[in-house]
Amino acid sequence: MLKSEFISKVSGIPWKNRACTFEAADCWGLVVLFYRYVLGKEIHHSAGYESGEDFITCFKDEVVFWRLTPTFSDGCIFIAYYGSQQAHVGLIVNGMALHSRGESGHVRADPVRMIQKLYTKVEFYTYADDRDSARAGIAEGAS
Repeated sequence: MLKSEFISKVSGIPWKNRACTFEAADCWGLVVLFYRYVLGKEIHHSAGYESGEDFITCFKDEVVFWRLTPTFSDGCIFIAYYGSQQAHVGLIVNGMALHSRGESGHVRADPVRMIQKLYTKVEFYTYADDRDSARAGIAEGAS
């Protein structure tokens, strides 16, 4: 599926907790759909996500499969924080933040700068395919 087709298909679909379909998606579900249908990759998906664990628990299980990058690029994800707590995840597509905002929200594209203003901190990650290279990326980013 082309990026433009994906954006057209998901734009405006409602946010629904733990949803990962073209009818509804939460913020992580949108990431999974993009990687599956646009990039042709099945990204790691923790059991905690499906069992309804909170975002922070799921983030700790998943972040080891992603490499921190200093700037955003097409196809990377962003993690947005309130204070020191992870609060939201989305994608960078065509230079915009494509994301599904919480309760009563929907999938939409916003300027990255807007996301950076709404949250205390925003980090960008690329998928590392395997756990070891992801950890190396996190270690490099922490030094």
